[in-house]
Amino acid sequence: MTEYISRLAGRAAETARRVLRRKGDADFLYLEVTHRCNLRCICCYTGAGVEKPDALTLAEQKAVIRQAYRMGARTVSLSGSGEPLLYGHIRGLIDYIGWLGMRVIIFTNGTTLDRETADWLINRRVRICFKLYSLEPAVYDRMAGMAKACEWVEHDCGSSGRFRIPAGLKHLLDAAQKAGEKNLIGIEAVTTRLNRGSLAEVAGFSLAAGVFFYLETPIFAGRAIENYEALALSGEEYRGLRKDLETILGKEYFKTHLAQRCPVERNPAVWTNGEIGFCSGRPANIGNVRKTPLKKLFALAQKEKRKQDASITPAGLNGNCFRSCATKRYYAAKHGISCDY
Repeated sequence: MTEYISRLAGRAAETARRVLRRKGDADFLYLEVTHRCNLRCICCYTGAGVEKPDALTLAEQKAVIRQAYRMGARTVSLSGSGEPLLYGHIRGLIDYIGWLGMRVIIFTNGTTLDRETADWLINRRVRICFKLYSLEPAVYDRMAGMAKACEWVEHDCGSSGRFRIPAGLKHLLDAAQKAGEKNLIGIEAVTTRLNRGSLAEVAGFSLAAGVFFYLETPIFAGRAIENYEALALSGEEYRGLRKDLETILGKEYFKTHLAQRCPVERNPAVWTNGEIGFCSGRPANIGNVRKTPLKKLFALAQKEKRKQDASITPAGLNGNCFRSCATKRYYAAKHGISCDY
């Protein structure tokens, strides 16, 4: 996850909690709700598709959320490893989190979003990060792993012009405007060789629409490592892309982008089947919330993570042009590939 999460979770509140934070406390819970997905994105590091047979039940998910709440967490990310809006109990879970006084963040491909669902999410002040690879349908479909992956419609950005965007994203933007809500929507784009030429347009649209733009580099696991040659940019290409995007986003954007630490790495991450991960993408292999309390698992995970990070990231966690992380360096070391960005 991302500086987008940190911004939406509330920087002031997060800072205050961090000052008072005791060992074993948490600010944030990453909870995977389903492994199901209607797309087959070639950069997907989880290999999402079919639900895991041992996925947590709704009651078990609520129990994990309650444990995280007692640890101090006030924000829950209902994210991967698949498409969260395909989870049958997603609305009940969101309402339960809201009843506890916690905030919700969702990362979605948005292809199932209709007007009613968008209104429902915005009215509950759910923070939504919409995954958008490109504004070119052919590039988007190639990245999504299927033809006609979404419906495309026009959206008017006033003096900035009109753009063709996925229908689900337009529903969200319209719902936010109708509700008078700002800062609930962000756009996430993964930087790859396939969509490199499209990212400037996506960034420009984000500015025109007044939503936050988040750039992510691939985690080379799952389908992403299977498609490494088609996806991976060289260090020189990454530097060129950064230079191109700086003309749109500004240099300050990238300073913030590089400096921001991922909150998922510093907080409990519970996978679809209840296993604890070091984050959304790196296995910890230390236990399951069905058998061990979350607080105990989190403390053990943090201890083990520090050991592993020390062995794979001697030069630190940040890249030179785009934000890196220990998980990306972990898989780079595992597969013997470059992490030069």
